[in-house]
Formats: sequence, structure tokens, C-alpha cells
Amino acid sequence: MRILAVDDDHFIRELLPLVFAEAGIPSIDIAASGSEALEMIREAPKLYEFLLLDIMMPEMDGIELCQRVRRIPGYRDTPILMLTAKTDIASIEQAFAAGANDYVTKPFDVKEIANRVHVAQRLFQSAQATPLLDPHGVTEAAPQVPDFALEDSVRLAHTEHMVLPFSLGNYLSQLERNHLGARVVFAARIDHVGPFFASCTSHEFAIALTEVADALAEVIACPELLMAYDGNGTFLCITSQDSMPSWPEIEKSLTKVLQQSGAVYDDGRPMKITVSVGGPMPPNASRTKRVRKTFDRALDRIDRRQKLKLQEEAAERATQRMLKGLTV
Repeated sequence: MRILAVDDDHFIRELLPLVFAEAGIPSIDIAASGSEALEMIREAPKLYEFLLLDIMMPEMDGIELCQRVRRIPGYRDTPILMLTAKTDIASIEQAFAAGANDYVTKPFDVKEIANRVHVAQRLFQSAQATPLLDPHGVTEAAPQVPDFALEDSVRLAHTEHMVLPFSLGNYLSQLERNHLGARVVFAARIDHVGPFFASCTSHEFAIALTEVADALAEVIACPELLMAYDGNGTFLCITSQDSMPSWPEIEKSLTKVLQQSGAVYDDGRPMKITVSVGGPMPPNASRTKRVRKTFDRALDRIDRRQKLKLQEEAAERATQRMLKGLTV
């Protein structure tokens, strides 16, 4: 595996080759700065398969470096592991939003680094098989049904704050207990997503998902917001408790933004996209079970929210029929 590690600390640069050698990875390349790393990436005869970036570096920090690397052809999905101080929670969130997949805190041990590298390699291979949807791609000459299932997780090009589901899980699983109270998790889902998906081509569904992701980012308006698309028109979201708007108002705000988006089908028809939002909640306290339990609760809340909306819509239709009958 071709690995590039970047750290301005001379001691860390000497330590990392020993750490990786003990983990069974005998050779890695080392850079002392972001600019040096970018030069090495551009001049490398082959793509690097794993990047290890220190967050706190002078001139160009690891977050900016991560953003720049993601723009380089061939590095959209390369696993990126961040090195960070234990209390640097805001920078960790910004790093994930910039495209990082995982992080370890200093001081770190050999087994932890080795495990993260091997896990990242397996997940990278899995991510490569996940469809990449591009709303700016060429419109299909003839309408085609999506070449993926509604329940499939997909990757979205050109979206801010979006990470892969396993990256969101990595972030959530490693949050320190004293940071849990400052974070909230919630799910958002496209209403009537089954019929809507059936009416779309791959390109049109990419447009819809991107519009929802952009609307969530606009309404939440928090630099630390992280989102992952979980399939079934559902976005799992984590953000700061302080930045979270009032829950009952989020759906109204999303509806307004989506109505103004101007999203259309490939034949020019306007898309009518509405979204339900489940009640936000703090992450589960158990580190070992946090990810599954937290996401399951978020999905349960969005299920209940949409069932309630369906009941309200049915009651509204019944009322309209009754009123119409009285006027006849």
C-alpha cells in the first residue's frame, strides 16, 4: 500500500515509519508541510492509496490540505486519516466536512494506527462500488431507470458537508463523552420517496438528492454540519446543539428553500420535493454501541414523523371531501 504521511513535527515524522513498519507496512513517504505533500502527490508515479494528515500545521493546515487533495483527479475517495489533539473537536468536524474519513488523537499507539489503515482500505474498496451521482453530468439521451435501488447508499458529487456513511460513523464513535451533549443527530427524508424515485432517471434523482443536501446545509447553516446519504431518500445528520434551528420550523424552512430551488426534471417539468425531519436527539452514550443505536433511533424518529404526516394528509383530504359534499 502506498502511504503518504504529512506532519510538521520532526519527532512524529521519525516515529511514523517505525509505527507502520511494526504494523507490517515497511515503507511510507513523509512530507513536512502541506505544500510539500501536494508536490509529492503531483509528481508521484502512482496514486497514493492512503493519506495521513496532521490537522495543526503552519501555513497550510491539514483541513485545507484535505480539501485540495480531494480536488486532485484520482483522490476523490482515497482514505484520509487525520491526526489531531484530543480536545480539537471543532477542527475534527471541519476535517470530516473537507473530506476526511477518520481520525486518531495524539498520543496514538501502533495497534490503533494499523487497525485504522486496514479498516480504511476495506471500506475504500466498498466505497468504490457505490454509485457516484453527478447532478451536473450529461442528461441521458433517452430516459432510463436508475441503475441502483432506492435503498442503496450513493455518493453525491458537488455537495458540501457530505461524507460517506462509514466516515460519519467513525466520527460519531470517537466523540468523547464530554462532547456528546453539544451534538445532536437527526434524519431527514424525501416525502413519498418511493413514487418519486420511480419517476426519476439517475440524473434526475441526483438533482433531487443534491437539492435536499444543499437545502439542509442552508437551513442548518453550521460549518460543523456533517451529513451522509443512507439510501431510501434519507440523510443522517450531525451538527452542533447551539446551531440547530427550532425543530418544528426546520421542515417549513426546507420546504421554502426547495420551492425556490428551481429543480426540474430533464424534460423541464418542475420537481415538487418536500422533506420530513425527525426530532433531533443527542448521540447514544455507549461508545461500543453508539453508532448503530444512535442511527437506529434517528431512523425510527423519521419513520414516525412521516407516518404522522401521512395521517394528517389523509385527514385533510377527508375534510376537503366533506366540505365539497356540503357545497353540492
